[in-house]
Formats: sequence, structure tokens, C-alpha cells
Amino acid sequence: MQVLWLSPTLNHYKRRFLSLLSENGKIDVVVLAGTGRNSMGDVFTGQKPSFRLIQTPVSKARFGFSVLVLREIIAAAPGCDWIMIPREKKNIPLICALLILRWWWRLQGRSIRLVSYNHPILKSGQGKVTALDRTLTKLLYRAYDRIIFYTEQSRQKMVDEGYIAPEKAFWANNTIATNEVMQHYEFCYPPETPIQILFIGRLIANKRLKTCFAYYEALKAYMAKKGKDVELVLIGDGPQAPLVQQSLEKDSSISWVGAIVEEDKIAPYMGNSSLVFNPGHSGLSINHAFVYGRPYATIEEGSHGPELDYIQDGTNGFLLQGDLDQDVNRLSDFLLDRTPAIYDAAWQSGQTLNVEAWVSQIEESLLA
Repeated sequence: MQVLWLSPTLNHYKRRFLSLLSENGKIDVVVLAGTGRNSMGDVFTGQKPSFRLIQTPVSKARFGFSVLVLREIIAAAPGCDWIMIPREKKNIPLICALLILRWWWRLQGRSIRLVSYNHPILKSGQGKVTALDRTLTKLLYRAYDRIIFYTEQSRQKMVDEGYIAPEKAFWANNTIATNEVMQHYEFCYPPETPIQILFIGRLIANKRLKTCFAYYEALKAYMAKKGKDVELVLIGDGPQAPLVQQSLEKDSSISWVGAIVEEDKIAPYMGNSSLVFNPGHSGLSINHAFVYGRPYATIEEGSHGPELDYIQDGTNGFLLQGDLDQDVNRLSDFLLDRTPAIYDAAWQSGQTLNVEAWVSQIEESLLA
């Protein structure tokens, strides 16, 4: 079976797990990639993939409107069983073109089906779901041959609410290259001192970096009263890097290591951290924390990825309510108590989200 996987942004996460999917041998993966999001903190790796890569000089914003992309799809389509095109608003022109092509291919006796791997529902600005979003979601789910959701909960929610027929709906837990983490890390509890908080992710507006620094300042002051030193480490890059730089100049307990994607370099920071904290939009960083056995804390309000389903509040992480004093007190209690059970639970969650399971779930979704 061959899958043409359209990837407007082929970042290091996708490159690694698509390589493993290809290496497993059941699915021949061909990736048609764009250039991603300009100046948005995406990190790319020069590591040679194990799949066939077709690179196009088209940004993510233009990918769904590109005649060049459509031509490349038509050229690569012979021999394909599936075309994976992300179900996103910006891709609707390309999706419509592929629906017409699917009809034409079927007239010629070629069975090429359309699949998407995605969040449960379309959203508008600031994560709001409008009536138009709901309508478009239902129409697209009817048009596609199959939808693979990022979590089992997302799949069940869409089926229960009548957005998609159950026979079209599958799921595969979105994940990172957990096999690479295991090559460089053995689970351990964090050191008692200093207490280190880790932020990992792109430095963009929806990560709420100002809120991150406000929480850290309050947390640091509270812990100082208890005689405890706290540090904040940030991994990532993006357009809000100047905001990070300003905070570095004001507070020597904050450090920034820039964008790194190699797990051998990330592992020491994860191992030294007591908590991974991102008050804003959270997605695969949740998986990343859990694979290292680190609890993850975020503010529940706002737009998050479906990976939020993986957080069990108070068990393997924290779903905060946006009340600074209340949230800081809660995090401080955890950091002072150093309960091993929450690290154990985070570690166990990470083991269930391994990339080998993802490969099996994707294979089952497409081969069924």
C-alpha cells in the first residue's frame, strides 16, 4: 500500500515518525512537503528521511492554493492508494480539486482515497468554534473516505455528536519519536535543588509567554519564602524571542537555550526539570514531557490541541484555571512536596504514547 502524505510543514516531529512508518514496511510513504511557516519558530532537521520526499517551494499559507502542489500530486498519484491531505480551511481549494480528481480517477478504474489526520473540529480565531466551522467540519467529513483523529476521545466525540459515520472514523495517538528519547534517557526523579521549571515550544503569541513569566515571578517569590531556589529554562525560538530576551535581562534565574530538537541535547534539561509549564496552546509538548516522566501544567482555558486529553489533572499533570494566586499555590505545593507518584504517572502515560504504537494505529487505520 502506498500513501502520498501532504505535509505543508514537515518539521522534525513529522519527519521522524513518518520515517518510522515507512521503515516498518507495511506502508510505502511518499511525502509531498512545503516550506512551512515563515519565521514562526519551526525547526527543521537535515536528517535524511527513509521515505521518498518531494519538496516544493510553497509555504504552508499558500499550499492549499498552489497549482504547483496540484501538479506534483497528479504526477505522484499513480500507484497511490491513499492521499493524506490535512483537513484545514486553508486547504479547502486543494481538497475540492482532489475530490474532482478522485471522481475522475474512479471513472478510469483507479481507486485512490482521501484521508486526513487531524483535530476533531475546525476552529476560527482564538480557538472559537462558529456555526460555519461546525457545518464545514461535517461537510468535509462526508467528503473524505476516512478520518484519523489525534486521540481516541476526539474520535468518539465526533461520532457521538453526529459529525462523522463511525465506519469512517479511526484514531492514532499523536506522538513524538519516543524511540529517540529512549536512546538518550533513563527515567529519573528531578534533583532536589535547584527546582527547575521548563518551557519547551515555539515562541509565538498563543503560547502566552507574558503569562508564563508572570506565573514564574509569583512562583519564585512564594518559593523564596520557603527557602527554595527556582529557575526557569526556555527551549524554543520564534517571533516573540525579544520578549524572552527582555525577561533574561531582568531576571538572572531565567535562561534561554534557543531552539534544539536533538533528544540527546534536550534530555539533560528534561532530567533536571521538576515541571514542564506552558500556560498557552499545548499539543505535542505534553507528549514530550510525559515521555521523560515529567508532569505538564497548562491553563485549561483557551485553544489547546487534542493532546490535552492526555493530562489527568493532579495525577500526571495540572489543568490550571487561570487564577494566578490559586494556580501558583497549587504548583508550589506540588514542588515542595515532590510527590514521586506524579512523576511515575507521567512516565506511565508517556509509555502508552510511544511511536511504535502510533505506527501500528496508523497502519490499522489505513489497512482496515
